[in-house]
Amino acid sequence: MMWVKDLYTIYQKLDATGFEEVKKEILKAQLYGCNAGEVYYLVLQQLVMIKKDKVQVYEMIKGEVENIIHCSKGMIYLN
Repeated sequence: MMWVKDLYTIYQKLDATGFEEVKKEILKAQLYGCNAGEVYYLVLQQLVMIKKDKVQVYEMIKGEVENIIHCSKGMIYLN
């Protein structure tokens, strides 16, 4: 679950730059998951929406988001 480290970094960056509302959206998705795969999928959905709809935020967390997106390639149950 290396993606969780990237998610933690995203939360830190969002806190530091005043994007608490975006952080809350991701946290809400994270809390709705029942297992690790579902949590990953729900968080991934939020990150993809940020990538599409909130370009300014995405540019700030781009490296971590891309790491999380590419993490799914190693998850057999998601492929």
